Amino acid sequence: MKTLKDLLDIGIEQERASQELYRNGLTVVEDKDSKAFLEELVKEEEQHEKLLYNIKETAIYNLNAVVNDESLWQKSRDSHATDDQPFNASWTIEDVLTLALKREYRAQKIFETAALAATDEDLKELFTTLAQEEINHHKNIERRFKLKQGLLGDEMN
Repeated sequence: MKTLKDLLDIGIEQERASQELYRNGLTVVEDKDSKAFLEELVKEEEQHEKLLYNIKETAIYNLNAVVNDESLWQKSRDSHATDDQPFNASWTIEDVLTLALKREYRAQKIFETAALAATDEDLKELFTTLAQEEINHHKNIERRFKLKQGLLGDEMN
């Protein structure tokens, strides 16, 4: 039987994996703006991880709520059909951003699923807010990616 607590574990692992990706990305980017952007993402993902961990460990909320809808689990696992590749030191910032887009989308789906499964209104709102933050991360990463590819003008910096 899968519960909201299990989903939190997936979310925590997702946040850690994203942190690792962004930290690895720092080793391949050279420009100051990209480094600052990745460092900002690391900090935000660390905050998300801590928040999820605290929700899980403080036992303030009912995390034993059963999540029976397999489609919700599928969405949290398979968004963008990603099978993450291990980081490669020859990657470019574009490679990092491509995987980052997938990761942020996956995190969004995890939080949306958690919001649907939560029985406490405050917890639903928290997960909905986290999903929105991941949407914003995705938009920022997508904008940065397009900028790197020359698809946006300098006015978008």
